[in-house]
Amino acid sequence: MQFPPVKYEGKTFLPGQANNFYIFPAVGLAIFATNTKRVTDEMFIVAAKAVADQVTDQQREMGLLFPPQSNILEAEIQTAKRVAAVIFERNLSRVEQPTEIDSWLRAILYKPEYPTYDGTQARA
Repeated sequence: MQFPPVKYEGKTFLPGQANNFYIFPAVGLAIFATNTKRVTDEMFIVAAKAVADQVTDQQREMGLLFPPQSNILEAEIQTAKRVAAVIFERNLSRVEQPTEIDSWLRAILYKPEYPTYDGTQARA
């Protein structure tokens, strides 16, 4: 969380910051995964709606407009899934549509793992 909670008139609000944190990584993942022929305005509109749909009523009552940053990877995957679905629906993909988009996206995500000196994998 970028800013501490704010109490105002008996309610607690969680301020957020809108930037390239939510939309561009998810759209980029969908574009990369599908090898799309072109990028459309619809993809960004779908991504914005997908991000907004991940905010619960309770979170909105606390002043959140975006999903919690602590769950950014899951938010990105869910958003990319919806964008990829649109890409497939519009026949813009250069790859075959997988049976399960969610697991397909998870399989191609970048995982920051680095070899250790003993040859095992260390996670960042």
